[in-house]
Amino acid sequence: MESVQYESNLKTKNEQDILIRDILRSLGLNTSHKGTILLIEAIKYVYNSNTEFIIIDNIYSLIKENYKSFNISQIKMTIKYAIDHRIEEKTVKNFKRIFGFDYDEYIFTNKNIIEEIARII
Repeated sequence: MESVQYESNLKTKNEQDILIRDILRSLGLNTSHKGTILLIEAIKYVYNSNTEFIIIDNIYSLIKENYKSFNISQIKMTIKYAIDHRIEEKTVKNFKRIFGFDYDEYIFTNKNIIEEIARII
């Protein structure tokens, strides 16, 4: 099975949001969960940063600027909760199609999933 080819030059922020939501939904995440919404924001920051290496705590700090009711620890734990409570069957079924390699549980940490999705969009 071939990996999905995503258009790398997204025309609008709305297209970027839709693409990221579709990927996360295909991986079994609930796209209306607060943690998933924060995860989407993190992916967009990394994608738009053009930085090869990210410091995850810096991303959390950027998110905190727009979501003042959260502290950095809450952002981290809310994203982790969304990742940990995904529908595993959907994850396994769609993983290779999305990422282009066999299923690997290692990717499902906050930092890794943010980096990998930012890489493929």
